[in-house]
Amino acid sequence: TNITKRMEVSSNKCSKRFLADGRPDTFWQSDGRSGQHWIRIYVEPDAVVTGLAILVHSGDGNYCPSLIDVLAGETASGVKRVRTVSLSPSGGERIVLLDKVKASYKVVQVNVRENNGGCDCKVRGLYLTGYYAAKRASSGSASAVTLLQDLLATSQVASRLSTPPPPRGGG
Repeated sequence: TNITKRMEVSSNKCSKRFLADGRPDTFWQSDGRSGQHWIRIYVEPDAVVTGLAILVHSGDGNYCPSLIDVLAGETASGVKRVRTVSLSPSGGERIVLLDKVKASYKVVQVNVRENNGGCDCKVRGLYLTGYYAAKRASSGSASAVTLLQDLLATSQVASRLSTPPPPRGGG
């Protein structure tokens, strides 16, 4: 289930769309000082995060990330490190950064701490997985049912008001 509300990147904003296009031949390439590259995902309300994976390719040489910090929290300024992952891909590889979690994070951030000796990095995909909490579905259904009941009651009252009373006896 897609639980991504929106995505931000530290630099080269025009290519961030390649992080979610599902194609291994496209990529986001950072632009800036080493150790200051990040990708931030804002999570949909009522969503529960269950996993996170990154797609990288060893053929990207010194652009290939080699050390990643995963941070998460309620706000972008309040994220805390939940995991550090060392990457050693062989070819194009989807590497799991978070697995089998059940957390209601509002923000998940990937910080590229190191590349293979390079300054900028290339990330070919970022995959956030999860599901929506049951309360979202039930509250949406309850709201729809309540709305329909209100509309029905209103239409019944309106039809009674617009119908003239029956004529009184004998003339």
